[in-house]
Amino acid sequence: MRRRCLRIAGLAVAVFGGTRPVVAQGAGNVEVGGFGQFTKADEAWSVKSGFGLGGRIGVFLTRRFALEGDLSLSTFANKAPRASGNTNQSTVAGRIMYNIPFGFAGSTSQFMFGGGVGGQRFGGHTDFSASPDVGVRLNIGHVGLRFDGLVEYVENATAATFGFPPVIGRNTAAARSTNLELRGGVAILLGKQPPPPPPPPAVVAQREAPPPRTEPQAQPRRELPPPAPTVNRDSIAAVDRAREALLAKLLFDFDHSELRDDQRSILDSKIPVLQANPNVRIRIEGNADERGSDEYNLALGTRRAQTARKYLMDHGIDGGRIDISSNGEEKPACQGHDEDCWKQNRRDEFVIVVGGDRLVAPR
Repeated sequence: MRRRCLRIAGLAVAVFGGTRPVVAQGAGNVEVGGFGQFTKADEAWSVKSGFGLGGRIGVFLTRRFALEGDLSLSTFANKAPRASGNTNQSTVAGRIMYNIPFGFAGSTSQFMFGGGVGGQRFGGHTDFSASPDVGVRLNIGHVGLRFDGLVEYVENATAATFGFPPVIGRNTAAARSTNLELRGGVAILLGKQPPPPPPPPAVVAQREAPPPRTEPQAQPRRELPPPAPTVNRDSIAAVDRAREALLAKLLFDFDHSELRDDQRSILDSKIPVLQANPNVRIRIEGNADERGSDEYNLALGTRRAQTARKYLMDHGIDGGRIDISSNGEEKPACQGHDEDCWKQNRRDEFVIVVGGDRLVAPR
């Protein structure tokens, strides 16, 4: 039994040592982990509480749901009427867990609720087991500390004696037994590492204003009347087309902030409108779909807005006329939960901040 436990622990260390973890979970990410286990056995087993080791592996089907499999090995000291010595137990189970994120130590951690079914081998026979599970995963840096509490229901209808005493019917209480298991260990999420959010803009210290200079009083000059406002002689249709080009959305691929080739024309159509309207100021709002943590999606939206701003600046538009912001996943254009909606939400929105009421069409 000790050799088997040591092998599992060694395997867990080898896996942890050769991978690079991430903090935020997402669809397709994989969790691997090892844990120590304390089991308070049902009184009908006639054994003392036991200790053991185990390991788990799981995959996130969505941001919230994960499919897991775990293996645990424990040893119990026998009590009368069992013979003196130890009895070994091994359990293999598959389970579905629902994750609820919360903030902890600057990272995103999760509460977990779920349950599983599997097979338990004890005293030479294998029985069906079901185990509801409640836990918490605390992500500190790149390593998660995971703690689980399980209630394991074991159905042993075909072995009512549970290996002792030899007469059928003497230990019918063991036909259905309940164990309490407490687990604590390490969990690591393998997958794409979200980049850190962009640093805050540098604050430029303002110099003190120089003392006012005393100038000789100038003779009053005759003020010229202000120039007459320029009359926009463009047709309404031409101005509307210019406005539509300036407000057209820019779309991105999943988990990317690079400009797609089929989207370059969207930005190209904005350039002549901005050149023809030097007083216009715009804001680019980056957005993401619902997959990924809140912090990661805010950073992704910022990078997408920066991509569009850089492209316009590279084509001669003054960067001082372009503000950027990020909504993350908080302002979806489509409320569904499939790819048709997600591709609409991976976008840059363009807002006219100044000069929209005096827009002219490019010549």
